[in-house]
Amino acid sequence: MTHSIEIRTLDKGEWAVLRELRLQALTDAPAAFASTATRESGFAESDWHTRMESCSWFVAWEDQHQVGLVAGSAEFGDSPDDRHLLSLWVAPPWRRRGVAHSLVETVAAWAADDAATSLSLWVADNNVPAIALYERLGFQRTGLAQPFPTDSSRQEVRMIRHLGDPPD
Repeated sequence: MTHSIEIRTLDKGEWAVLRELRLQALTDAPAAFASTATRESGFAESDWHTRMESCSWFVAWEDQHQVGLVAGSAEFGDSPDDRHLLSLWVAPPWRRRGVAHSLVETVAAWAADDAATSLSLWVADNNVPAIALYERLGFQRTGLAQPFPTDSSRQEVRMIRHLGDPPD
């Protein structure tokens, strides 16, 4: 399924890779993210360095092509033993081929290695494919919702996965 996919952690010097992939994601799926391509295309190099330092970033590669992105953060977790998954994106030709699954599992392993007991996220409540993916990977809705950051007429819901629980 994803035999040629490799997941790698971006190192601090690879801010330009993060910038390129993040802008691709924001352009491809603007309704899925709490930011915009217009906003982030104006970021200075120092902003990208700050973003690199606030999260652990993981990129899916197929040969020399970057095909997906995700981040894990302790800073955005709800408690000291929670880690937060954010910015999941897979390039359209690679969707439904196991790349998102591999990226999420990479963040789950990173979180567990960091002594976390849970992995949480926020997702737009109308992003049905993403919610279905997260549910398949063991995330459950918490019942918490809040206005979507870039559009207060929409909601986002919080989901959590307890790391001791394997996905179904």
